Amino acid sequence: MKFACYRCVHCCFFAEERESPVLLWHEVAYLSKLGELMGISLCFKSLGQGLYRLSVTGFCPFYDIRRRACRIHREKPLSCRMFPLLVNLSSLEVSTSLLCPWIYENLKKLSEGLNGKEIEEVFYGEFKALEEVVRWVYTVSRTTPKSAVYFTTYYKELAEEVIKSLSERYKVIRVTESSVVDGFYYVLIDGEVDPEHVDALLRRDEITWYKLEKIPPIS
Repeated sequence: MKFACYRCVHCCFFAEERESPVLLWHEVAYLSKLGELMGISLCFKSLGQGLYRLSVTGFCPFYDIRRRACRIHREKPLSCRMFPLLVNLSSLEVSTSLLCPWIYENLKKLSEGLNGKEIEEVFYGEFKALEEVVRWVYTVSRTTPKSAVYFTTYYKELAEEVIKSLSERYKVIRVTESSVVDGFYYVLIDGEVDPEHVDALLRRDEITWYKLEKIPPIS
């Protein structure tokens, strides 16, 4: 038994706001700018402890109804990647969503109970995303401030040069090249950076826009 996505609409349509995805702070930072570049207005509500809810009812603004597919599939948030798995971040109890038709079809087998290894085998990619959520909430978000560097350029070699320069001087923990907005890059750094160094690195004609954002650790 292995989970299979049926490309239904149930995980991307929210009858109520409370059903919409919960995001990590760095995902909000990235999606806010990505949405702006795509001409999509997004609203997020803070839930505390570095967690935010995408405030939406109806279809997700990133969902392509005609194609029945996510327009930002390669960079969608972890809560979307881990679906139909759900996790209680207080107790770390893992459950599944009955909104998913595959879960409903296999409910009898699943109700017999799965251990951690079996869950990972059935929901391999989804379980990896769940583990990353827990790691961010309990470890990464609580240590050192983070620095987010965003920039746009149509010169891929230049982008690679910038990312390499940042990696040589700072601890880069995430690099994202947008799959939907040409030339948009996001670099997440563990710790503080020298604003003058970053400014000097990015202030050039071939880079059309850039921004540096500092985010404190979650207490």
